[in-house]
Amino acid sequence: MQDLYYRREEWVNLEGKELNDFKQGIIRFFREKGFPYHKMELNDQIHHMEVMDRYCSKNTIVEGTTVKQTMHCLGLAWSYFPHHWDIRCGNNKTAMEVFEDDRLLLKAIEKRMKSGTHINIAMMRKTFKVAGGAQVVSNFRPSASRAIYDLFAGEGNVWDMSAGFGGRLLGALSSKKVKMYIGTEPSKVTFNGLMKMSDNLGSEFNTDVILDNIGSEDFEPEPNSLDLCFTSPPYFNNEKYSDEPTQSYIKYPTKEEWLNGFLGETLDRCKTGLKKDGTLIINIADVKSYPHLTSDFLNLAEKKGFELIGRMKLALSKAHSGGKFKYEPIFVFKA
Repeated sequence: MQDLYYRREEWVNLEGKELNDFKQGIIRFFREKGFPYHKMELNDQIHHMEVMDRYCSKNTIVEGTTVKQTMHCLGLAWSYFPHHWDIRCGNNKTAMEVFEDDRLLLKAIEKRMKSGTHINIAMMRKTFKVAGGAQVVSNFRPSASRAIYDLFAGEGNVWDMSAGFGGRLLGALSSKKVKMYIGTEPSKVTFNGLMKMSDNLGSEFNTDVILDNIGSEDFEPEPNSLDLCFTSPPYFNNEKYSDEPTQSYIKYPTKEEWLNGFLGETLDRCKTGLKKDGTLIINIADVKSYPHLTSDFLNLAEKKGFELIGRMKLALSKAHSGGKFKYEPIFVFKA
């Protein structure tokens, strides 16, 4: 779906019926073509992985305590999880709800026309994420995870407790430090995407991939087998990835139950699996439904016997004011 492209000069002087016809033409295009999912042939996927490898090999992703943001392989990751456009974040609309409503789709087009220099598939896909009251789920940047693996993977056996949408799996495949990647993921449709990603790309890289369709709180790693446990877990019920009973926000519906039943049990299993000198790295942040999540997690990790040895900042996106980045914390522990 690459036959939508307009430059700003093609619409900026339109008025009245001509302007309305221009907008309606874009709506008709999407109604005929359907939602613009990320799609990528395998040869292109491998090429994008090679580009990311060259970039990460020559450039510093981690600068001081800041993990910088790049877009390398993010579209590749999303191509395996088309259902992410339907996942609800808090009380916001999904991007798919915006797309399927002609009125909201029109608002998205108008938003792009107001602020953009051109209109194409990629830019409209980006606009669907923020127009009409929409919010979409996030994905850990593959290049950021690659950099963290390069620094902390030790002898190379890693467990990604909440494997999610494949950003950390792609980073593990890219990193020459990772020998074995274990990923646990309770959502069946997301797990299927991870399996397809592993089947397609795993043989291209020198990494053993083991995936399990199970929640991290129920997974039993081999004792003293892991060099690194690294993930970004669900932030309580902020993003409802599915309505399956295996989802942590459904199994543990209150903050206290979720903290102890999900995070606490997961930390116990990390403690079992990690070697004596192993590392635990968690990206977690406060959210509206759990405003004290970070402090509760740090207290819990201390009670479970983990020693906090470092804090990092994960760059997420540029804020609207001042062009500055938004950040989330990354916590580094020793077992």
